[in-house]
Amino acid sequence: MTVGVVLSGGGPLAVAWECGLAAGLASKGVLLSAAYQILGTSAGAIVGAQIAVGRDPRAMAQAIVDEKEGTPRPATKPAYPLEIVTKLPELFAKAQSGDAGRAEVGSYARQVATQEDELSYVARMEVDLGLRGWPDRNLAIVAVDAVRGGTVLFDRDSGATLAQAVAASCSVPDLSPPVTIGDTSYFDGGMRSTANADLIVGCQTVLLFCFTPSGPAAERIISRSGAQADLLTAAGIRVKIISPDEACLAAIGTRTMDVTRRPSVAQAGRYWCKLN
Repeated sequence: MTVGVVLSGGGPLAVAWECGLAAGLASKGVLLSAAYQILGTSAGAIVGAQIAVGRDPRAMAQAIVDEKEGTPRPATKPAYPLEIVTKLPELFAKAQSGDAGRAEVGSYARQVATQEDELSYVARMEVDLGLRGWPDRNLAIVAVDAVRGGTVLFDRDSGATLAQAVAASCSVPDLSPPVTIGDTSYFDGGMRSTANADLIVGCQTVLLFCFTPSGPAAERIISRSGAQADLLTAAGIRVKIISPDEACLAAIGTRTMDVTRRPSVAQAGRYWCKLN
């Protein structure tokens, strides 16, 4: 039976939650790295790439838990300015209206100045995550064409480096620059969908890790991911959706860019696996 793993986006707390889950599953002998395909979007691209290249998810989660002791956070800038974060819901809403809306957001992303230039951004992603070459695994990273608004899956045959692919998938407008690959530039795959589960192929069973915050946004995310799961189910694919339980939601809160919550979110993810 071929099993696919879909890791959704959702910001720095999604990284923590997914690392916690992956660590808890590994402790029970369930290794996500053994999946036939790993499909990662934005935060899920960060987690999926590290798992695919062979990092132990227990070490990944522990590094996040250790942040409460002052250990520097990997692959993140020191802060997410509030004035920029408050713009994101409007940008996401426009982008999820279709290719034209995403192209409009992409145009904005290509013009706006960011705190970090493209070369520095990609280099930081490569160094902090230890992403050198593509793994010998079926790993796909979702990003959006910043010019045409279409969706692309980067893999080891796409011509992008792994660091470029992950950086592109995580490039939120205003926070990080779009990433140039070939003759165009790309930005956050989460602008198409949080999970993009409908893009996975060749799997008989799919584990969909769908990160959500507390509050109304969760309903919208679950609805979209559920619709994608329904498409897979209609094609004869068995889908299991894993989303934050009450304990995880309490740790996550409503502000998914609040990096101070990462240790408690990773812990909650690990604990979820003990109960399931």
